[in-house]
Amino acid sequence: MNPDKSFISVAVDLSRLPDDPIAEVQLADVLNVGREVDLLEMVRRSDKNAEVPLDLLKLQASRLRISPKLFDIKTKTEFEVKKMIRIVDANKVQLLYQTSSEVYMYGLKRIMEITDDAQLNFINILSKTLTKPALVNDFYTVLGLFPQPFRKGLWNFVVGNKMLIPFTWKNESFLISHRLYKDEKKLKMALEILEEQKLANIVEFLQNNPGNPLPVVSKFLGTAEANLYLLSKYGILEPIKLEVQGDNKDYLFSPASTLAREDKDHFDLVKMTLANFRFGEYYSKKTRLYSLDKFLSSMLDRGFAGSAEAIGTDYENLEKNGVVKVQKISGSDYRFWLIKRDVIEDARDIIKGIIPIQSDKSVGNLTEIDNLIQTRRQIDVELAQATKKEIVKALRDIQEGACT
Repeated sequence: MNPDKSFISVAVDLSRLPDDPIAEVQLADVLNVGREVDLLEMVRRSDKNAEVPLDLLKLQASRLRISPKLFDIKTKTEFEVKKMIRIVDANKVQLLYQTSSEVYMYGLKRIMEITDDAQLNFINILSKTLTKPALVNDFYTVLGLFPQPFRKGLWNFVVGNKMLIPFTWKNESFLISHRLYKDEKKLKMALEILEEQKLANIVEFLQNNPGNPLPVVSKFLGTAEANLYLLSKYGILEPIKLEVQGDNKDYLFSPASTLAREDKDHFDLVKMTLANFRFGEYYSKKTRLYSLDKFLSSMLDRGFAGSAEAIGTDYENLEKNGVVKVQKISGSDYRFWLIKRDVIEDARDIIKGIIPIQSDKSVGNLTEIDNLIQTRRQIDVELAQATKKEIVKALRDIQEGACT
């Protein structure tokens, strides 16, 4: 087994799934690595040797389910030992990295420190499903490395949450990653399996018009919203959900929107950023963006952009993820200041087409933006009940000594 960057992508995806006590016990090392990597990417800055408040790191860590005590006794130490940060004083740290590639390399070092074979085999088979389907029986073999009370719960954790999608082909049962279709050859294979050739037109359209809201794509292509929803749910399209007061929408991307990046789009930050700006184009109640390419280019040229009330209300999630800083400049007007230059550069670079459709729908302020994993998992009552059932069963089995 030779861990590579795909292991890091898997660890981050797993760490973004909803709380699951069975996973927290059996995949603790992997989930910790995923959260540490996610945290480093969240606080990353394009400026060399940037200094940030230690409290900022703690606050962002808590958003990723790293408790303050764990941060103090382990996470901060790992960052310092592996030269990702330097403690300046009791209140401030210096970031010693600038790129997503450096974040991946940190994650790789941490993965290679894991000594639990079951966890390593678990993320190994998940990483393999990023490039080709895996036999269900092979996954069962990996689950067999874990104590018996936890096996069904781990299956639910990744299959119920749609990190792995089951399908049958020529009487064989397979599992594929929801991210499989980033590979053009595998996408063609999927088109043949699904026998739905018009998917090619949808994917091509989203390649040229990335990040547009699902209703707009549906109207322009004449494709039912329900079909686009299902294609997003099962991994053929990539959705990012934005929640606003009174309205929720998926913003759609083709699987290869940011494939050219070696480090795979900064853990979805490019998609999240572009989706947020698309909201500004279509739905902002206060100030709509009318030339997104020019706006992003201006921000990159000057390091700042904008003077509008909407900047202070509609882009808080980009602030939370450290893509931009928002400052009040006068009255009720705010301005963007650039933090992650490469994210904005990539968002601008994948903008191509402009859809001649505008929305007159009135919605509230943007309240939340999900990453790809949060959007796709589509947690429902049935899955939540299944998870609780497996926890109770595990408790009973453990008490009865059935742990082999």
